Amino acid sequence: MDSLDLVSNSTSEHEVFYRPADGRAVKRTWPGIYGQIPTASSGTLDRRNATPAEYLKRMALHIEVFASDIRLEGITVSDKPSMIIGQPPGQPSLVISQRWYAKEGLATNESIHDLLTGEGFRAVPSSYFGWYRPEDGVVIVDAKPDNFIRTHEGLIPIDLQMAQFDTDQLAAAGLSSDPSAPVIFIPR
Repeated sequence: MDSLDLVSNSTSEHEVFYRPADGRAVKRTWPGIYGQIPTASSGTLDRRNATPAEYLKRMALHIEVFASDIRLEGITVSDKPSMIIGQPPGQPSLVISQRWYAKEGLATNESIHDLLTGEGFRAVPSSYFGWYRPEDGVVIVDAKPDNFIRTHEGLIPIDLQMAQFDTDQLAAAGLSSDPSAPVIFIPR
């Protein structure tokens, strides 16, 4: 993996590499860190650190909802220190890959709004770029422009923090399972 070209190591979740042999972005989680997922917290939509299983469920949900071609590549153990204070080195990292997209312009909050509302999502005020879909309880946070790529195919979501809430979890986050909930635009 380290023989691949490093594209980014400045995100809070992954190191990103480019694999020219098959034109894929290869992403390795930081040792001992598995991203974040949405959570209900005191009547609001919040986020928390994910377990390895929750990270994998998040990727599966991304595939299901957005027809992403994310693949689990494997698990590595690194001698790098963990990003969690007090954790020893040698923590596992999950490795995924997805198609490499050529960027053709910038994602905007307006284009994200159009894409997500077109998929039946509703914006969640007072959240970290949160959205939810009342019909199936799919919840997204961190849906901001740097997690989308504008390509010749349109706007492509990558790396969204997702979960699927049941009716009780939606209510605990202050969200309605009523599909007739209003669609609003939240300027960011």
